[in-house]
Formats: sequence, structure tokens, C-alpha cells
Amino acid sequence: MKIGIVGAGNMGSLHALLLKNRPDVEFMGVTDIDLDRCKLFCETHGGKVYRSVAEMVQAGTEVVFVTIPNTKHKEVVVSALKEGAIVFCEKPFVTDMRDADEIMSVLGGQENRVYVGFNRRFAPVYAESKKLINNGFKVFSGNIIMNDGDMTSPPWVTNVELTGGFLYDSTIHMFDMVRYLIGEIREVSCVAQQCLYPLQDNFSCMFRTEGGQSLVLSTNGHASWTWPSERIQLWGDHGTIVTEELDLVTECGPFKPEQQTTNVRNLDRNLKWGYVQMHQDFLDSVKNKTPFSVTAEDGYKSVLITDACYRSASEGGKIIYL
Repeated sequence: MKIGIVGAGNMGSLHALLLKNRPDVEFMGVTDIDLDRCKLFCETHGGKVYRSVAEMVQAGTEVVFVTIPNTKHKEVVVSALKEGAIVFCEKPFVTDMRDADEIMSVLGGQENRVYVGFNRRFAPVYAESKKLINNGFKVFSGNIIMNDGDMTSPPWVTNVELTGGFLYDSTIHMFDMVRYLIGEIREVSCVAQQCLYPLQDNFSCMFRTEGGQSLVLSTNGHASWTWPSERIQLWGDHGTIVTEELDLVTECGPFKPEQQTTNVRNLDRNLKWGYVQMHQDFLDSVKNKTPFSVTAEDGYKSVLITDACYRSASEGGKIIYL
């Protein structure tokens, strides 16, 4: 597999390092608006500098990893697809429904062309939670938090022109996680505040799923670095599943006081966060031509939910039906 990366930043470097673990991968190189940064990137990771995605694909690149700022995804994804490449797109898919519609139009129903980087699906705490649910834990309701300690580092986090807004940064992972663990979200209600930063930085959301489960999500960018800043608690028939950060998952019930906790706190970060497992899942699917487990449709629906949250908040918490 001949693979190139768009974006010579931190996420591009992470993916480049993981690609080196695959003997069946040839790393072609990188493209970025900052060509000097590209040169430094290639000095570290190999490959060559390309002036554009089109040039990269025309040189023989088969798979393109998109790791640039959120709002820049659409143009690059569309270019790579039109050149005939397979695309791995870091979350979020895009930050605008019009852009999402355009990509889906370019795809035209083709499968195994776009894979979206929702790494948390592969993180051990969430993989174990999914296993418990698949084994019969029926979720009735839940409570979710996804907070940032502050939004000053890195400073671009508050730049809506790059991120698309607070919800598109980390919180979108939780929208996908609700779909992954429980089911499709059909109703969204959200209220938002601008508290400390030059954008809406505090959200309270209520979801109702296709199966009738109700979930509450709180997310803000000014929580301080108290632990845990990321947490899912799901309630069932006198039973509970609780995740704390990407470190712990605890299950209790039904009608049993004993708790069983899986602790992966000391696991290598790229394993704990699911990046290694996600890479293997994606590249094995490309190599074996098997269906992607995370698709463009998953990316599209996560943007649909995020857009619904913003629309609801703009109308004072009005219920948006999906």
C-alpha cells in the first residue's frame, strides 16, 4: 500500500509513526501549505514533499491520510477522491452540512473510499463497554461529560475558522460514541453559553435515541484539569457501566453490589487511545478489500448531530428531529 499524508503537524506525525509498523506500507510523503515544515517532516519520517494532493496521488499514492485543521477537510477529501485515492479522514468528517453533502455526492454510494478517524471506538475502555452491551446489558439512560481544562493551549482551539466550533473538536467523539454504543440519535435539544472564550464554550445537550433511551451530555472548555474530564455512565436494569477517561471501565449489576473494573491506565498511549487498533482495522480492510467499520456515513451522521446541537442552541433549546 502506497500511503501519503496531508498535514505535517502533530497528528500527521502520529500517523506516520504508526505506518512504520506496517511492512506492507510504502510511505510516499507529505503535503502541507507550509513546505518548510514538510521538508522537516520528511527528514524525520522519510518520503518526499508534494505540492498538492493531486500531485501526491498522481505519483502513485493509493491511500491519503487527512490530518489538517477541521474546516479544511472538504477540499482535500474531494480532491483525493476525484484523483481515485482511498481517504482516511481525521475527525471531524467536515464542519458544515453543505460540505458533508458534497463529499457524499462525490462518493455517489461507493463503499470503502472514506474511513473516518473515530479512534475512541477502538480504545479498550469503550471496546469493553461495547462488549458488555453486546452481551446483554440493556441501556435505559446515560450521562456523559467531555470537557477541556482550558482552551488557551494550543491557541488555535478557539479559532472557529480552523475548528468549526467547540463541538467539532473533541465533543464530536461522544456523539459518535452514543451511536456506536447505544443507537441512532433521533432527537436533539441543546442550550449553549459563551462563558470565558470568544465562542460558545459551554453546552448542555439532551438526546433521545431510536430505541427510546435518553442521554444527557455536558461539555465545556473551562473545567480545569480535574479528573475525569471524559466520562460515560450508562444505566440499565439495576446495573451501571462507567468509563473514566480512557483509563477505567467499571460494570456493576444487575442486583449485585460487586463491581468489576478494567484498568488500562498504564497501557501505551497509542494503544489506550485506540490509534494502533484503528490503524490495523483500516489498513487491513484496505489490504483485504473488506468493508470499512467506520464509514463516510458515520462521519456524515456525526456532523448532522453536531449541526443539530448548534441549531437547537440558536433557538433556545428547541427539539431538532433527525
